[in-house]
Amino acid sequence: MRLKNDVNLVDFLNQVQKCKYDVYMETVEEDKLNLKSVLSQYLFVVLVEQKDVWDHSRITCEEADREILGDYLEMP
Repeated sequence: MRLKNDVNLVDFLNQVQKCKYDVYMETVEEDKLNLKSVLSQYLFVVLVEQKDVWDHSRITCEEADREILGDYLEMP
C-alpha cells in the first residue's frame, strides 16, 4: 500500500504506535524500516524529501492494523 500524498506524518506515526503489529516502509531496494522504531521514524521523515525513493516505496502491515491506518493509506 502507498501512503496518501496529503498525510500529516506526525499523525500517521502516532497511529503506527497504536498498531498491534509492526508496520514497515519498504523501498524498491528491499530495505525495510520498522516504523515503530524511533530511528526508523527519523529516516522515514528524511526520505519523504527524496521524491524518487518515496515514489517507489510502500507501507506494509498486518491485516489487523489496516483499520487503524486506513485513513492514511491508499488501499488497492
